[in-house]
Amino acid sequence: MFYLVYSGGVENTGPLWIFIVAPVSVFIHGLKRGLIDIALFVAIISTIMFMPTDIIAHAIYSTEFKLRLLYSFLTVTFLSALYEYSRDKSYKHTLELSKKYQQLAHYDPLTQLSNRRDALCILKQEQARMIRSKEPLSIIICDVDHFKKINDQYGHNAGDIVLVELAKIFTNNIREQDFVARWGGEEFLFILPQTLAKNANLVAVKINEKLQNNLVDYEGKEIKVTVSMGIEQFNDNQSIDEIINSADKYLYQAKNSGRNQIFPKF
Repeated sequence: MFYLVYSGGVENTGPLWIFIVAPVSVFIHGLKRGLIDIALFVAIISTIMFMPTDIIAHAIYSTEFKLRLLYSFLTVTFLSALYEYSRDKSYKHTLELSKKYQQLAHYDPLTQLSNRRDALCILKQEQARMIRSKEPLSIIICDVDHFKKINDQYGHNAGDIVLVELAKIFTNNIREQDFVARWGGEEFLFILPQTLAKNANLVAVKINEKLQNNLVDYEGKEIKVTVSMGIEQFNDNQSIDEIINSADKYLYQAKNSGRNQIFPKF
């Protein structure tokens, strides 16, 4: 482009090609870098066109042509920059929406824990790792005792606060490599890599002890919350559904034994 402005091209029409510089610059380099490139380009071609020919020989253009060329180029630059700004803003908005929907697809909005879908994905990954490494993998299914009574007595907002408080307690009492997810309703699922069932029982006992000394405050009222838990350890020849069902059976045993229990007993 510099050469076309300098030489004039065919019948001094060379400068007409410079209009492609603005859209191409902002498209390739982005808005900020593109505008810097365009500013440098305008400065250089202005120097070339307005420099006296007795200093450097170059194509001669009328003053009206040079001014109109620059005004037109700056107009195209403005429109290109406006388009690039709108496109970039739209892209970022779309990206934010995508992240938001992805989060909604994998996380529970109330407790901010993984949801059932995400928990299943994690379980599959951990099961595959267990098969490769031959290291143990255990799960705990946890259910809030008498959750319906809490909702009936204190209201659904109180029930939500109980779930949020439990999520915090669970998260603070597991290891960094462990996972806890909201499995559904008032049920939670713990995924414990490199953990035997008897060690998963220690985790369950620790959480139970924390809950014994914890009261959930709701509008000045203190709510006592207990949970029942079922523990199961993965075996190589068992599917995820089979392990979940087995842990569920232990959970129902805990419920039928008076709640606030952990099964199996170790």
